[in-house]
Amino acid sequence: METQPLQAKIRIDVGSIKSRKNRKAGLIPAILYGHKQGNLMLFLDRKEFWKVIDARIKMVNLKMDGAEETAIIKEVQFDTFGKEILHADFIRTDLTEKITTKLSVVLYGTPQGVREGGVLDHALKEVEIECLPAEVPDNIRIDISELAIGDTIHISDLELPDSVKALGSADVIVLSVHIAAVEKELTEEELAAGPEIISARKPDKEEESKNKG
Repeated sequence: METQPLQAKIRIDVGSIKSRKNRKAGLIPAILYGHKQGNLMLFLDRKEFWKVIDARIKMVNLKMDGAEETAIIKEVQFDTFGKEILHADFIRTDLTEKITTKLSVVLYGTPQGVREGGVLDHALKEVEIECLPAEVPDNIRIDISELAIGDTIHISDLELPDSVKALGSADVIVLSVHIAAVEKELTEEELAAGPEIISARKPDKEEESKNKG
């Protein structure tokens, strides 16, 4: 897995008001934690961090005040519209210890079943895996061009390097191709009858006798 150097500044000031001012100045608040060491509050340059995000890089070398630490991007928080980065979490890593992380499932090709009128259901967009930090793949690519109607791919079917282990239940469905649902066509008699009213209350005997009187 590619490791990207990323400049960071240790953050001393905290608080929502100061965080908003720093965001306007092009700085993103972040935190580095893990390995039984103290938490470090950081600032990242927005433009530089966006380059890391756009490149889908997961592991970085944080360079801060003369020090350097290897870390995995654990979580990135965006605003409601997904346009602004609000905060980032980094977890320290030891290149000799296995880590768990999530990989995006990338599909390529058009399934044979879809060409025949079926529907592709991509149920699982990410898969959690375990491996050494340097061996984390960029993503999980699946060639779906040969899938026919009725075919299903489970977690156990994923082709991963020997050093990478998929976590979770082996029978979880990642994707499937199935027959498209067919809408029932109503007959002319059913259309003319209209919907059945089930909320109308039938009059009781006392009401019937009053109406007759």
